[in-house]
Amino acid sequence: MIPTLDKQIEFLKDVGKMPEDEIDLAETALMLASLDRPGVSLQKYHHHLEILKLDLNSEAHNSNTAAEKAESLIEVMYGRHEYNGNDKFYDDLQNSNIMSVIDRRLGIPISLGILYMHAAESQGWRVEGVNFPAHFLIRLFGENDQVIMDPFHKGRIMDAHDLRDLVGTISGGSKSLEQWHHAPLGKRDILVRLLNNIKIRCLNVSDFELAMNALNRTIYIDPDKIVHKFELGMLQIHTRSMEAGKQNLLDCLDYMDDNVDAEDKEMRKQILNTLKEMRAYNRPNVFELIKGDIDKDKE
Repeated sequence: MIPTLDKQIEFLKDVGKMPEDEIDLAETALMLASLDRPGVSLQKYHHHLEILKLDLNSEAHNSNTAAEKAESLIEVMYGRHEYNGNDKFYDDLQNSNIMSVIDRRLGIPISLGILYMHAAESQGWRVEGVNFPAHFLIRLFGENDQVIMDPFHKGRIMDAHDLRDLVGTISGGSKSLEQWHHAPLGKRDILVRLLNNIKIRCLNVSDFELAMNALNRTIYIDPDKIVHKFELGMLQIHTRSMEAGKQNLLDCLDYMDDNVDAEDKEMRKQILNTLKEMRAYNRPNVFELIKGDIDKDKE
């Protein structure tokens, strides 16, 4: 199957409307990846996902505790299929593309984590993402216990000491382990975090077009978070896509007006200031539209 661009976008928009528990992480990640691999069939990758399911089913038929399940998952993902973290070229964008990750058996924590989660869920196991800062982890549940695993480092099981060491490595100092470090991360937020990895790496090398592509895809799958459209609008204006940027920022203002819970005073202030500065580009009509908001902002 080679999905067309229309089908890809339709699929992602449907994900944006789905309840959290109906999202297929691996399938959505494949669809996101296929946008950057036009003309490539997904059949090979669907077959590989099925192989992971069958291999784990064979390996884990007597696994009940979280530790037993984790060992079975490690044996399949690392032992048999040799999935590992790409330490040498961590910022390579291929590490965030699930198709490339499957091809090369190399990835970053979140892309590898999505594949680990797919394999675990294929067995009916309970598994979830862990919102660890700068290093995605997964939590796997047994009948009466749970473990945290690091897919980037051969799926190793992480105890509290390991987690504190990882905090220290990332922070460059404190090893204090906070509750939010191991909070669960929902499927939609996992996909957003995957796309954020792409966006940040593109911005770091001033590839604004790819960064905007990542933001557009984020908007498809997470349409209720206005911050994505705000970032896209600001980036469009920065790259002189004035009309598109202006419209996205005005859409943000409309959304905040209609959704009191979405009000963000700092975001509103940045939008208003940005639109005000657009006078330099001879767009006075913008200021007629937002004049009331500018006056309110001065109060």
